[in-house]
Amino acid sequence: MYDREIASRILNFEASGALMKASLVMRDRETDSWWSIMTSTAIDGDLAGAELDELPVSEKTTWGDWRKRHPETRVLSVEGSEHVDNNPYDNYFASEKTFRDLEIADERLAPKTPVFSFWLDGRTYAAPHDAVAGGRVFDLKDHPDRRVFLYRDRGASIFASTRAWLLDADTAAGDVTALLATSERENFSGVPVDGFDTYWYSWVSINSDSLLLR
Repeated sequence: MYDREIASRILNFEASGALMKASLVMRDRETDSWWSIMTSTAIDGDLAGAELDELPVSEKTTWGDWRKRHPETRVLSVEGSEHVDNNPYDNYFASEKTFRDLEIADERLAPKTPVFSFWLDGRTYAAPHDAVAGGRVFDLKDHPDRRVFLYRDRGASIFASTRAWLLDADTAAGDVTALLATSERENFSGVPVDGFDTYWYSWVSINSDSLLLR
């Protein structure tokens, strides 16, 4: 989820109808600038080069899990329809095929490996979901004074969000369970990390120099 305020202006975004390496490109109505969700920047238009601020407040989850916690949630509908049978994306999620059979040269991971991806000081990073199941703390090669704590429940659906925090290098990281419990406290020193879950091929086809944590 990105902030709509750019250079003190509130912009209204909508789908442009274009894709960049199989990833969504948005446009804003005010300047007709085009924005890649995989680079978080404007790639064309009056605001070309401007960066979006990601808000670490959204959560990707299943409807069942969300409703258990928020039973009064209202659902947006389109002409009264809340769900589409035979969703065309069902086959995509169930298949090992990439969108429109997009090929990538990077073979560090299988193309449709689910990853958590994020930016830090101009560098891009990714960690496969299976490497952070149950929680793991990673040292950051380019940032010896920092660590990143990534957490996913074991067996979590691909539709669940990875939780991520930036830590000082001297933060005790031996007991992940204790660290996760500490993250719920107001005095927790960790800083939420801006990032999102996607497939490896979607991320690395645009962020080819991404560092892989595993």
